Amino acid sequence: MPDIGTIAAALSSLKSATDIAKFISDSGVSLEKAEVKLKFAELVGALADAKIEIAEIQGLLIEKDEEIRALKAKVDLTGNLVFENRCYWKEEGEKRDGPFCQRCYDVESRLVRLQLGKRTRENGTFRWYSCKACDKNYDA
Repeated sequence: MPDIGTIAAALSSLKSATDIAKFISDSGVSLEKAEVKLKFAELVGALADAKIEIAEIQGLLIEKDEEIRALKAKVDLTGNLVFENRCYWKEEGEKRDGPFCQRCYDVESRLVRLQLGKRTRENGTFRWYSCKACDKNYDA
């Protein structure tokens, strides 16, 4: 949320603009031409200040909305992750996706898909998962 100072500045600019407009409206024709021009210049300046402050507030709100969206996505993802056999799996209903690297998720909060490797030797076939991002290997 935008800080109180930014909102107060925008409201102050709008109040100044409103006060100037009311002054001009109430004064009628009694003001000299130069005074009217000065008051209109002040009004334009106050409105410009208010517009800038409101644009800054809008930018802050957009940033906050994006941050909230990212945090919600992270919470949703974490709720669907299952840790099994030293790897993460993403489950959504009956659907299962993965495996993903434990180290990459635990350290960097990144889901990096593991690659299956296998090698056949005289005493059997060995399988493992390998992370191409951090070079960590896991037994399959």
